[in-house]
Amino acid sequence: MKKFKQDKKKLAIYVFIIFAIGICVWAVVTKPTPENKSQQQIKKENTMKYGANTIVEEKNGKKIWEIKADNIDMNVTTKMAELKNIHGKYYGDDGKVLTITSPHGFYDDAKKNIILDKKVHAEDNAGLKFDAEKVTWDNAKALFTGEGKVKIVRDNMQATGDKIESNNGFTAFKLSGNAHIIKGVQ
Repeated sequence: MKKFKQDKKKLAIYVFIIFAIGICVWAVVTKPTPENKSQQQIKKENTMKYGANTIVEEKNGKKIWEIKADNIDMNVTTKMAELKNIHGKYYGDDGKVLTITSPHGFYDDAKKNIILDKKVHAEDNAGLKFDAEKVTWDNAKALFTGEGKVKIVRDNMQATGDKIESNNGFTAFKLSGNAHIIKGVQ
């Protein structure tokens, strides 16, 4: 009988050990894994949203340009901002002000570059009118580039082409790709 009690104790210990090992195995096997976050979730987590805000670039105390947008979504990690319903101004050294609009674009806060990528329209206070599918402002080069169905009208001149570049507020510009200039237009 004594042996039977000892065998019972051993059996209970073995059952307990097997049960403990089973729980450990179960805990490891069923351990929840962290969710893989989608790029969309990461973007949302790293994005600050602003409504009706203005971004301004100044040099030596003089305003170079400003961009106002109804909505700005700034990714705090990449320093890239998506802009919606944009109204901007470029201030030339000669006192000319170029006003530019586009429904969509991007701003690189690290480089201070701007890309307007839909139906860009611009006018200055001296009568110049400009349209393009896409406009890029390269801040380091102070270079304004328009691409896609470019059209510029100034005084009695109309110019069209695939691409236009200007680094002095359209006082002079370089037109390329199917470039066509007509003088004497009213």
